[in-house]
Amino acid sequence: MADFTEAQAAVVRIERAEPGRWDLSVISDSGVPMGHGVYLFEADRDDEQDEVAGAAEFVAEYGFRFEPDAVVADGPDAFWAPMLPKD
Repeated sequence: MADFTEAQAAVVRIERAEPGRWDLSVISDSGVPMGHGVYLFEADRDDEQDEVAGAAEFVAEYGFRFEPDAVVADGPDAFWAPMLPKD
């Protein structure tokens, strides 16, 4: 478990590092990276649904969730979404 409060955890960032690998980061409200993970998969399964599912599993480990329809593109291979407390 990362050492941050619910108020500090603002977004999850999903960024393609290479084919078959997405880097996942929890970013605080002040822009500081507070958690990092890697989502590895078969390159032929590289689609939006898989990366969002991988990011959802990642943030759940920290006690958070995000709404899939709140995911925002941030360039061709990067996305982010605001995090919410896990129900």
